[in-house]
Amino acid sequence: MLDNCQLMSMETEIALERLYVDVPLVQRQIKTKPGKHGNKYLEKELVICDIAETRKFAIQRNELFEDTDQKPAKVIALLGKAGMGKSTFIQKLCQDWANGDYQRFEFVFSFESKRLNVPGETFSLRSLLFDPLTSPPGTNAHKVFRYILDNPQKVLIIFDGFDDFQDSEGLLHNPATSHTKATYSIKQLFSGLFQKKLLAGSTLLIAARPKEVLNQFLGKVNKIVELCGFSEEEIELYMARYFNGTSYSDGGWKTVKNNRFLFSLCYNPLICRFVCFLLEHVDENQSLPSTLTHLYQQVLHYKLHMNLPEADTSKKQQQQHIPKLGALAWAGVKNHTCLLNQEDLASTELREFGLSGGVFIPFSLRHSNGEEQFGHGFAHLLMQNFLAALYITMSKQLTDKGLVNQMVLQQKKKKPQSEWLDVTRWFMMGLLFQKIPPFLDSFPDGTVNTMAKRNAMEDYLKKMNPSDLNGNRLLELCHCVYESQNMKLIKDLVQKLPEKISGAQLTPPDVFVLHYFLKKVKETTKTFSVDLQESGINLCGLKELVGLKCVTSFRASISDTISLWEHLQHTGEKELLKKAVAKFTINPFKAKRITDVENLALLVQIYRQKKLIHCDSGDPESNLDEDTFHIPAVENLHDLEFALGPQNGSLGFLGLVEILPSLQWLKHLDLESLTDNKIGDMEAEKLAEVLPALSSLETLNLSQNCIGDKGAEKLAQALPSLMSLRSLSLYSNLIGDSGAENVAKVLPEMKSLMDLNVKYNKITDVGALKLSESLKGCPWIKSIAMWNESIPHGVLEHLKQQDSRINTL
Repeated sequence: MLDNCQLMSMETEIALERLYVDVPLVQRQIKTKPGKHGNKYLEKELVICDIAETRKFAIQRNELFEDTDQKPAKVIALLGKAGMGKSTFIQKLCQDWANGDYQRFEFVFSFESKRLNVPGETFSLRSLLFDPLTSPPGTNAHKVFRYILDNPQKVLIIFDGFDDFQDSEGLLHNPATSHTKATYSIKQLFSGLFQKKLLAGSTLLIAARPKEVLNQFLGKVNKIVELCGFSEEEIELYMARYFNGTSYSDGGWKTVKNNRFLFSLCYNPLICRFVCFLLEHVDENQSLPSTLTHLYQQVLHYKLHMNLPEADTSKKQQQQHIPKLGALAWAGVKNHTCLLNQEDLASTELREFGLSGGVFIPFSLRHSNGEEQFGHGFAHLLMQNFLAALYITMSKQLTDKGLVNQMVLQQKKKKPQSEWLDVTRWFMMGLLFQKIPPFLDSFPDGTVNTMAKRNAMEDYLKKMNPSDLNGNRLLELCHCVYESQNMKLIKDLVQKLPEKISGAQLTPPDVFVLHYFLKKVKETTKTFSVDLQESGINLCGLKELVGLKCVTSFRASISDTISLWEHLQHTGEKELLKKAVAKFTINPFKAKRITDVENLALLVQIYRQKKLIHCDSGDPESNLDEDTFHIPAVENLHDLEFALGPQNGSLGFLGLVEILPSLQWLKHLDLESLTDNKIGDMEAEKLAEVLPALSSLETLNLSQNCIGDKGAEKLAQALPSLMSLRSLSLYSNLIGDSGAENVAKVLPEMKSLMDLNVKYNKITDVGALKLSESLKGCPWIKSIAMWNESIPHGVLEHLKQQDSRINTL
């Protein structure tokens, strides 16, 4: 295995150790959307981490197999978008094991999933693990296999590129169960390993792209980790290693660092490699790409000419084969596969052209009898996307109407695997509106086809209303229009951008494109509110967007925002710091985790002390005005929801109570939020102590919190101090007649109260009569919901007849 892991497959083979950059993994969690189809494919999503959580959940490669939450990590999903380096990571992991690391494993079996697409063939577990071409001979193989069966905890099995496994329908049905007696399909063997019917105790590592085949099974794995791309420091390190010993050893990094577009793309390791490759080949005076389309045009151009040196032959082959490559690429995009059938490559010339130009990659198929046969696929998904876009743009096989249909964005939900089309759309727009280089203009009537499609696309985009799109779709539209570099379309989109932008996940290229369009707004008077919560934005991106003049308010996690303030204070950017404090908003605020309460408490502490708690620049000249941290977000917090649920509700509530007196501007306090916080009597007493500070409170929801008579008594003593309270809900608690009587006593003092809800408590006719009697002296109260199963129906109806404000439903 060590020999197989030494080299990286690139334009030219290169030692893995020379270029490999160790990027931390981020441990991820999934959330399942509620509803009757909650366990279905579309309903599982990765929880988006903010900056602080990304740091907290980052792990190194040598921690990958550590147990999590006291559960053994026996099935691990390694996720990463196309180009993020999953296969290179696995290659490095196997090299480390071969060099003596990961000593818990005596055996590592690594499979490329595309090699396992052998329909109709069956394998035993032994024949799967031991390739006939490389396995130990005769009796040794038998002894080794028997040792493996006796010691499964010492075995690591890796399935790389799981998205390339084509027989995934009903993947976990009918798993293999016998270690020695039967033969099974590859799908059955995988199912048996995944569900621990085979080699129980072994460790299974599966590498895949998010939101594709493996997505539906993420709820069944023990650990999910993701490769999230290069940071600025890692880009610099990679380029230093790539250009070491060349004329670009000093200038390569500086060139990219000064080009914001290329720098943003380089967070993707594969694109970073292509940028380095391009820098090696372009002339010093040649302009660098300003779009992803232009980048891939140039990369493909140099790859083809580097491997096809004879000019006349090269040009003829390009004219003949590029349209065919495009057709194959588009067929694969539609079917969500990078792999090619033998029929696709019946032409030897086409196959050799694709291989020599780095478009195709060969691989050996795994046959049970040891027969050697090769398959082929596209080397990189992004290059396949580019060729597919070239085909649908220039080929007459797809009409202008058909092309527009590929651009339709008005879908409420993104379908699984829709990422296959996302980047293809970007390339499509770039190829439609940018000048096609001669080496790609090899389609019959390609220019005529492109003109008609361009006009149809312009008409479609003019009619589109970006305000109808969700955040991710709006972002995709921005990418498409940016790739066009058509100033007419760009200006039109800028004018139509909605004033509130939210709901999008933001990688560095996404931030660049969004920043590009918002910056164009300086020519107009439009302003924007940007919600960056659960966007995954990094600190650099947050700084760029917040600094825009047209962005007048922004939302982000409190921890990320404080990190931004600390960074700006440390770098001495006083004016931007003031703007970042003034623009920040948190209203309405929903606390769903303990950390939300802790972060809110930290924000309040900064507000009180007028300075950052964990940041001291140490520079006397950098002293800030006291008004810098007069945080409007605290004073403008009017709506607060507490939704920690029964497990953490009590603990989190005690933290919330401590800061409530500093939130005197609150108007709506929801301590239920449909989550059963169950704060109880003791916590209700704590709340009663601080209620007088909330003089602006209009709505108080204490439903479903296990509050009994003691809690109700203490609350009743404090309620009259809420001079603005209009609505009070004590729905579904444990309040009996004593508690009802205490509430009834203070109703005449609550002159602003309009609605009271005491349904589903323990109140009997005694308590109901007390409330009804008190209600007579409170003409300002409009309704009281009083139904309790312990109140006789006749009594409740009689009370309602006496006072129609009593609601019995």
